[in-house]
Amino acid sequence: LGKEKFHKSHHFDFPNDVPTMVGEEKPGIGGEPLLGQKLKPKFSVFPKGQGSDAPAWVVFDKQVLCFKAYFQESVHERREEQYRIRKCKIYFYLEDDTIQVVEPEVKNSGITQGTIAFFKKEL
Repeated sequence: LGKEKFHKSHHFDFPNDVPTMVGEEKPGIGGEPLLGQKLKPKFSVFPKGQGSDAPAWVVFDKQVLCFKAYFQESVHERREEQYRIRKCKIYFYLEDDTIQVVEPEVKNSGITQGTIAFFKKEL
């Protein structure tokens, strides 16, 4: 036969490291097109000449994504309340992929507030 690839077709592909659904244009066994099927060439989402070859820590310097969030904390000390809803903000630093969870401080609340968690990406 002269063929070495006999894998089945799949639903997802990763052209230029971007996950995309192959859909109805699935290749046949071994990645070859079926009879009468013409596969479109795979192009990048980004046109050539755009974007930067600089490292992420330079490109995303001082850029932060901010999300509003809340969590439910159970209360064992008081019979009047069984749980408490606490609001916080989640900051995602694009520069180095770190995440910071901060609860705004409320005066005289009696609860520890401020930075709750700080996660740094391990290399």
